[in-house]
Amino acid sequence: MRKTGDFFFAILRYDLGRFTFMRILMWGVLLAAISSCNRNKEKIAADQLVRDEIENINWNEIDRYPMFDTCDETANKEQQKQCFERTFIQHLYAGIEDQQVAMHGRVSDTVYVRFLISNTGKVSVSEIEQSDRIEKRLPDLDSIIDVSLTKMPGLYPALKRNIPVATKYRLPIVLDAVVSSSAAP
Repeated sequence: MRKTGDFFFAILRYDLGRFTFMRILMWGVLLAAISSCNRNKEKIAADQLVRDEIENINWNEIDRYPMFDTCDETANKEQQKQCFERTFIQHLYAGIEDQQVAMHGRVSDTVYVRFLISNTGKVSVSEIEQSDRIEKRLPDLDSIIDVSLTKMPGLYPALKRNIPVATKYRLPIVLDAVVSSSAAP
């Protein structure tokens, strides 16, 4: 036989269980809403961190200069720069000397050549700054430099944060040649 009190307690336990379930469900929904807000804040904070980092990068400096095989990659930055410039000029002058250059009269001047080194290490001439006098006496200077660049050994590109980057250099080329008196016009 059933007691009426047992039935009452069963209903009460059922209502308390449903109340507890609803309470747990409400807390779960509340926690999910709070955590989703935190994710948005974390994403905003990460985006802001990236923007700040990009603003703090000095885009006018590189971490490592372009390198030839003969240069020491463990050397400090200034030594790397000196090795690159010295080796580059040596190979450029050697390439120019290998060619038969026809000049008209005495040439003693400095021209400035802007080189572009791509992020793959390919070298090209972007501009040659020369006087009108040099241009008249040495009209094929651009093709002479282009030919000497094709003879240049492999070059590793500059690095910025361990990523190969393109760089521009302005290097002086000293031209000093005297045409013998028998060959002079």
